Amino acid sequence: MPVVLLVVSLASGGCSICGPDQHAITTASPNNLILDDGSGSRQVQYVNTRLTEPPATHDQFQFTFNTLEGQANGEGVALSFNGTDAGTMETVTLVLALPVALRQGDNYAIGSTFSVEVGSASETGFWGQHDLVQSNKADVAFVIAKYTFPPPEYAVQFRAVSSSGTVHVVSRTAGHVELALNLSFTDANGNVRTLTGNAQADTEKRAALCN
Repeated sequence: MPVVLLVVSLASGGCSICGPDQHAITTASPNNLILDDGSGSRQVQYVNTRLTEPPATHDQFQFTFNTLEGQANGEGVALSFNGTDAGTMETVTLVLALPVALRQGDNYAIGSTFSVEVGSASETGFWGQHDLVQSNKADVAFVIAKYTFPPPEYAVQFRAVSSSGTVHVVSRTAGHVELALNLSFTDANGNVRTLTGNAQADTEKRAALCN
């Protein structure tokens, strides 16, 4: 009788045995970041990225996810924020590499500037474990590029080679962090851009769908 009931259940209601929860990471700016190039300020809109595994590698994704969940391990974690300059329609990419502790109230000065390749399939350096130049400070990468399609190409208009400012941890709970940014960037030609506003990162957990 138990075997018969199981067969009837499978036939009528579908499989009740599902796989592991599905995980994702989202980064966003609740009120849009503000970009200033010296001639005026503009919003950075559509700052909303959702990361899954794949396309992220297992190591990239798991390290980032576990850090946001509160499982501090290693030294630094990289988080990426991407949006669109409301005035020029250029893509704006910011990567923050922060101490894994991410305690509410922490204030991180900028320690170093690194470089990332916008549009690269691997997105090396955009997410996951990051060895900080100074363990109690943040490292940053910042690129503004013009996107054209087809074929998909990014023409870099501004790439930071030095940076200053602070990242403040406004709120922190398991699976969530909100940051207040007050950043200044300089490129190889001496041009300056500032970026201010709040950004956040969150984990997502969803039950796997049954077949």
